[in-house]
Amino acid sequence: MEIQQIIASEYDFELERVVEWIKTNRFQRVLLQYAPGLAYYMPHIRTYLELNTQAKIFIEGRGRFGACDVFTTLKEFDAVVHFGHTGFLESDYPILYIPAYSNRKLSESILQKLDSFLTKYKKIGLEASIQHIKLLKDLSQFLENKGKIVYLGEPGKRGQFKGQVVGCDYYAGLRIDNLVDAHIIVAGGEFHALGLALSVNKPVIHIDPFREYVEEIDKRIIEKIHRIRCFAAFRLMQAKKIALVDSNLPGQHAPNLSERIVSFISKRKPGCHIDVFKIDVITDSFLMQLKELGYEVVLTLACTRLATDDFDRSPIPIFEAREVFRLFASGLSAERGVVMLQ
Repeated sequence: MEIQQIIASEYDFELERVVEWIKTNRFQRVLLQYAPGLAYYMPHIRTYLELNTQAKIFIEGRGRFGACDVFTTLKEFDAVVHFGHTGFLESDYPILYIPAYSNRKLSESILQKLDSFLTKYKKIGLEASIQHIKLLKDLSQFLENKGKIVYLGEPGKRGQFKGQVVGCDYYAGLRIDNLVDAHIIVAGGEFHALGLALSVNKPVIHIDPFREYVEEIDKRIIEKIHRIRCFAAFRLMQAKKIALVDSNLPGQHAPNLSERIVSFISKRKPGCHIDVFKIDVITDSFLMQLKELGYEVVLTLACTRLATDDFDRSPIPIFEAREVFRLFASGLSAERGVVMLQ
């Protein structure tokens, strides 16, 4: 199979646009960054770009979680091409964001499976990760033909399209949650679907075009995460030694908030010891090190999803630092048998 066929098999990488950008700006050393699921295509893209430009192309050593996970000052490279996310960071450093829209369509099999979920719901909100955002037009038409009322919410600051959700930004769903009976999200894997289900109060139906998968998010999973989060909250309120972890990543770094949280907790928990750590990526070994050093809970200022997605593998409870203010102001409550943050 030719390079062009391999590259274009699943995603639109807009390579002619990338080539033109590199040539126009006469970049000589370009770094390719990518969402983890796109790693397979990077060697082929590197080959294609080197064949069609005068630039030397390098591939990042790890996949990037999102546009927050992008360094804006890389002196050894002239520019970065970032595949798989839309950008939101303001920077003079040359970064070209390529969403890498999926070429997958909604198959008859998917639509038939989806139809069985629609009987209970009349008003439906539509959301998608950036790769599948173009499918919302066809999905909207399908639902309207079934007599459904469709809503697409305006995105948050980290999105660009109606209905677009990002791993840490589900405002497109939140803004219409009171208008709908349920949400449908189109996204590969469980990550975005779970994030939406944790953010809204209505049922969430997940469509995965790659796996031909349609299923409503199990409420028991959401309740389990709420219980784990509240366990971390209890540990935080009782802890005498806390690790506050700030990120070096430009889109996550929050130095002013770090200082506010330390001051806030110190006033409400006199005698509590708080240390601030700086790190690019929070790893299992780093969390184990914190536990061995005697810290009872981690407050993370890094990716907001760490406190929900990594609870089952972390050796130490993780709590989202931005929720500290609400926790101490409102405490915890029991609802439907599940302890939740108010």
